[in-house]
Amino acid sequence: MLASFFLSTTAFSAELRIGDESSYALSRHSASLQNAGPGLTLAQVLMQSDQFNAPEPHSVSATNFGLTQDEVWLRLSFKTARMLPERWLLEVGHASLDNIDLYIAEQTAEYHHEHAGDLLPFSAKALKHRHHLFELSLKPDTEYSLYLRVNSQGTLSVPVTLWQPDALWASDQLSYSFLSLYYGLALGLLIYNLFLYFSLREKLYLIYVPFVAFLAFGQAGLAGLVGQFIWPDNALLTHLSPTASVSLAGLFGAIFVQRFLAGTPRSMKMHWVMPLIGVVYALTFLCTVFVSYFIAAVVVNLTSLVFAFTALIMGGVSLYRRHPGARFFVLAWISLLLSILVMALHNLGTLPSNAFTANALLFGSAAEMLLLSLALADRINSIQHAQDQAQQDALAVNREMLAALRDNERLLESRVAERTLALEAANVQLQLSKQLLEQQANHDALTGLANRKLLNDRLEGALLRAKRNNSSFALMMIDLDWFKAINDQHGHQAGDRVLIEVAARLKASLREADTVARVGGDEFVLVIESVSNHAALSVIRHKLSHAVQQPIHLTDGIWVSIGMSIGVAMYPDDAQDIELLVSVADRAMYSAKPLPPMSAR
Repeated sequence: MLASFFLSTTAFSAELRIGDESSYALSRHSASLQNAGPGLTLAQVLMQSDQFNAPEPHSVSATNFGLTQDEVWLRLSFKTARMLPERWLLEVGHASLDNIDLYIAEQTAEYHHEHAGDLLPFSAKALKHRHHLFELSLKPDTEYSLYLRVNSQGTLSVPVTLWQPDALWASDQLSYSFLSLYYGLALGLLIYNLFLYFSLREKLYLIYVPFVAFLAFGQAGLAGLVGQFIWPDNALLTHLSPTASVSLAGLFGAIFVQRFLAGTPRSMKMHWVMPLIGVVYALTFLCTVFVSYFIAAVVVNLTSLVFAFTALIMGGVSLYRRHPGARFFVLAWISLLLSILVMALHNLGTLPSNAFTANALLFGSAAEMLLLSLALADRINSIQHAQDQAQQDALAVNREMLAALRDNERLLESRVAERTLALEAANVQLQLSKQLLEQQANHDALTGLANRKLLNDRLEGALLRAKRNNSSFALMMIDLDWFKAINDQHGHQAGDRVLIEVAARLKASLREADTVARVGGDEFVLVIESVSNHAALSVIRHKLSHAVQQPIHLTDGIWVSIGMSIGVAMYPDDAQDIELLVSVADRAMYSAKPLPPMSAR
């Protein structure tokens, strides 16, 4: 079986020779087999050597299979030179791969097996590194065969590099320097925006803070830093962190875009898009934690594509309309969205895996931070320039005013005195007008009684006082009997005279603190406070009826008498809210309606 493997790889085994170079990119020399069925054993794979896809030696990208649940096998053979270091490190440079199995053998010897992956806690790794490392001891002038079995719920990108330990250490220093710079920028931006929020109380900054925080945390998960520094003993949280964090970042990002672009989505009839995208991101977070990491990873990448295109379109419209403060801020957002687009296409397998595509979000978000700083600086500079210009204008106006004051001091004094008198007179007139307007707004024009608006205010006040003092008040509704006949027989002026006289008699029969209101043609409403019982109310009712039923003089020799129907409701005995009190009193009033004709003499 092993002999058949070496025969099948003769065509390309000579192309890879391991010597004394510091590192070797092995991905481009690896043949691949993608298995969508049940997991294969090494023995089964060795029997299917003719099913492998040939390697692409001239490709500069790593082997990137996108988002897939398939099992992927990589096959590689190489020969060592006569002189080479013994100790080497095989790096699989994608931290979020779930399971990695290495099988390596020299010539016809038995295969040696090692296991790695992000489902293994960082603390359990033999070699403590943010990526997956396997230590190899290579003999000179020896041919080796190597298989890698990889599967993952996330993006299946397998960049494989063989390093001398010192070279890997030097490469790590460079990558950690870049990551330190990135997270330093992110931390600075978080703190700065928090200070801006506490200073300005602008919620936009508070929304931006968790967006950047979760985005940076998701990048830390992809880079292997979460398992290394935050949860070294918890493989599950390390495994979930990339997609879960990006989902939360997308949720806050959608809210941020909706608020920042303000009226643009509404004017484009797209005000529903960002809230919908935010809901999808929230569901992908829940799906990541409770349902399926793979489904969530697919959805979050597709949603990020839609998010990127939609936000770019809205941002372009906002720039076209020259919205204040949008120039640098939208440019900053565009840089981040473009990086999200590249990342999503990479994760879906559309773009190859290389240093740019694998770290596009790092580059884009770093550029976004710098552009945002420029936006804030431009904003501060614009405000300062406007303040300086306003100060210069104010100084010029002050100089002109001083010159005018010197030339016209005496004239101005007399005019000021005249103006003061005029203002005082105008103020008096204004107060009178205000009082008149208040009178007209709250009182009936014909009778001078309270109108419906003032009645409602008085009713609410009476209800509050009654509740506070645990007291009662009465509501009377009065409708004049036979008023229409008087109005039809003697004319509208006679009807108005009757209404005025009735209003005066009602008001004279009550206390100053009670309310008499006219709410319709011949309808009146009375609010009588501090009435203890229905007996006291009956006395008041009799007094009112007696006063109104006295003859009314219209013109020479014409007197009329008029009756009234009274409906009474008492708080809290009959009802405990205004609407029900009115209803009870209204029904009582119509029940009391008599049917005799008008009397006149």
